[in-house]
Amino acid sequence: MEAEYIIIGTAGHVDHGKTVLIKALTGVDTDRLEEEKERGISIDLGFAPFVLPGGRLAGVVDVPGHERFIHNMLAGAAGMDLVLLVVDASEGVMPQTREHLDILELLQVQKGIVVITKVDLVEEDWRELVQEEIREELKGTFLEKAPLCAVSAVTGEGLEELKELIDAVTRDVVPRDPRGPLRLPVDRSFTISGFGTVVTGTLFQGTVRQGDTVEIVPPGLQARVRNIQVHGRDLREARAGQRVALNLSGVDKEEIQRGCVVGAPGYYRVTGLVDATLKLLPRASRPLKNLDPVHFYLGTARAVARLVLLDREELLPGEAAPVQCRLDRPLVAERRDPFIIRSYSPTTTIGGGVILDPFPSRHRRFREEVVRHLKALEQELASGEGEAFVRQKLEALPGAGLAQLSKATRLSEAQLEEILTKLVRQGAACRLGGGYVAAAQLEEWREKILARLRRFHSRYPLMFGLSRAELRGELPESLSLRQYDALLEIMEQEKQIAVRGELISLHGYQPQPGAGDREKLDRLLGLYRSGGFQPPSLREAMARSGVESGRQEEYLSYLTGQGLLQKINEELYFHRDTYREAVELLRRHFEKAETLTLAQFRDLTRSSRKFIQPLLEHFDQRGLTRRVGDQRVARKIAGLGKGGEE
Repeated sequence: MEAEYIIIGTAGHVDHGKTVLIKALTGVDTDRLEEEKERGISIDLGFAPFVLPGGRLAGVVDVPGHERFIHNMLAGAAGMDLVLLVVDASEGVMPQTREHLDILELLQVQKGIVVITKVDLVEEDWRELVQEEIREELKGTFLEKAPLCAVSAVTGEGLEELKELIDAVTRDVVPRDPRGPLRLPVDRSFTISGFGTVVTGTLFQGTVRQGDTVEIVPPGLQARVRNIQVHGRDLREARAGQRVALNLSGVDKEEIQRGCVVGAPGYYRVTGLVDATLKLLPRASRPLKNLDPVHFYLGTARAVARLVLLDREELLPGEAAPVQCRLDRPLVAERRDPFIIRSYSPTTTIGGGVILDPFPSRHRRFREEVVRHLKALEQELASGEGEAFVRQKLEALPGAGLAQLSKATRLSEAQLEEILTKLVRQGAACRLGGGYVAAAQLEEWREKILARLRRFHSRYPLMFGLSRAELRGELPESLSLRQYDALLEIMEQEKQIAVRGELISLHGYQPQPGAGDREKLDRLLGLYRSGGFQPPSLREAMARSGVESGRQEEYLSYLTGQGLLQKINEELYFHRDTYREAVELLRRHFEKAETLTLAQFRDLTRSSRKFIQPLLEHFDQRGLTRRVGDQRVARKIAGLGKGGEE
């Protein structure tokens, strides 16, 4: 799929003609500051729209080349899809050419074109020497096989070829994700009279619409998007990959600085501690020691970091290692984000790396499990997969849905769904009641449920099963009721358990009374049969039957589960035959009359109010009758057969 929106950046030594080149390509002078025009060099980032020959609109970020303004260059380099590495034909490769090249590699810029400028000032044979020098310098870098294009902004030589080349090279740029959580690192903030606060940046991810509520992190303030501009045009929405200006209401310019992120509310949070893999450049002047301070650049943000070397005492030039970065100020970091480090003093670019975990715990050094975990994360990033990382989060957040997992993994829901679908297909994860759970975790829950039921049946052989509510106590509180029910349904379908209303048992389990139990059950049932419509109290019946107090619930469960006793309330039970007789008396009465009083039913059963009032209330609850004042009318009686069976 061809990327609709492209960000093109410049790089190269000061005075090599980057800004003049962009003006020749786009017609826009990106030097907007008075000081830049007076001094003739770029100081801050410049921006221009660029309509490619194929019709796509690209955003151009022109960066300063002077070593004193590398921090500005770094803010602009974040988000480049294609870089134009500019080399002056009369000077060749210079110190900032090399430093910019190092930065581009560390930031994982994938595509580039080498542009040799000012070719009108040199002879043809000199051009060839410069090209050879450039090719030698680029060996082993991502630009080793990049196309070279010689141009002159003065004569126009090579400009049309360069435009066509840019169009061709950017056709297979991978589009940014417009569906992910909004992320716009701020590179400028200012005020326009009559409009208020405006911020600009490259939209890394997501879509922003007019009227949206966004959050600025840091400091964590919410604002409303009043207006959106892309290269001076008012739009109702902007999508990932575009250069965007947002007019925000509800915040002052002073509250937003370069390095802030405009994002989806509640999604981004700042961190002062990140785990990362770090590479020290081969040309670094000295080794990096544990807790050395460095200047740390991520996106458009900058901080000072102390680097904790987790598996060694020092990092030698050309080496890479897992590190923990302790930042002096909080900033927004996401997994997979590239960063740059520069030596504290004197300030030069010495290395960079990739964020592995933006929210780690504080590590102690030389812990094998920590180093092993970070190296596994690094391998995943290198392979483009995130399966192990997602599995880890599934284990930490059992039953979590897409939105929760997206926040935990810092992956977009689209990316996450793709990985989860793969894990489900592999049998490593399962869908469960609107969420996901690791297969190993689900198996552990199954075993807990089965073990609990085995213990329960062993201890209470007369009971049909354990209540749903009590069995749920075996599982994490974070598991929703919907997911718990889904788990029980899976286990029932696989014939591991049986579900009988609110009771759960092992599949195929039937209560098995022993010889001693059978005698007490018969005695208990006999007392209720002989009691008729004036049965004994529960306490009396149990005492006369010789049932121990600790097993009374078990005996009742068995008799009610077998349908031999009918529960009316916690204290009142009727024998099955007596209860059926009561329903039959009810049915016959309503065949002849439209209403029934308590006194009438008391007389029909030859009982007393003590027993008949709760019995009639039970009929109301069951839906056989409905109380109207002091009388009752029939509801379902017509549908009942003899004996009370529906």
